[in-house]
Amino acid sequence: MFVVIFRANVASSQSSSDYKTKIEGLEKDLAKNLMDGNTEKVLSLYAADAISLPSYHPLEQGLDAIRKASEEMSKSGFKYISFSLTPLTCTVNGNQVTEIGTYTMSGQEPNVDKPIEDHGKYLTIWEKQKDGSLKIKVETWNSDINPMSMANPSNQQRGTGK
Repeated sequence: MFVVIFRANVASSQSSSDYKTKIEGLEKDLAKNLMDGNTEKVLSLYAADAISLPSYHPLEQGLDAIRKASEEMSKSGFKYISFSLTPLTCTVNGNQVTEIGTYTMSGQEPNVDKPIEDHGKYLTIWEKQKDGSLKIKVETWNSDINPMSMANPSNQQRGTGK
């Protein structure tokens, strides 16, 4: 019995490692497409019924809602300068892969001299498709930078802001 459990654990970890490698490639493409402003290629990574839970914004349910939010951001004139995702863990659960990672990004707002810098963490649930590809089913992220720390410098001393 121990041998069966050991082999199942080895197969599971290999599978998780394979998916982590696959996701790293998808996220490199995602970052490039974000910086290029190619919304349609970014959206091609999402399932039709995907749910996005962005930091400081309302829930976006379904690809149409995610597209609308992306188009609004694009119309605002915001441009990504850099964007990277670093997967820390990938766990396979049936037809889903749960990914936890960190991100860094910078971007430029119109009529603002200094670029916006941010870093934080994210959780993405990828859904395996019949053709073997992965699509984003659920995503959420939030910043490690506490916006309240800007108003109250004492928060920075407690480690809640940068």
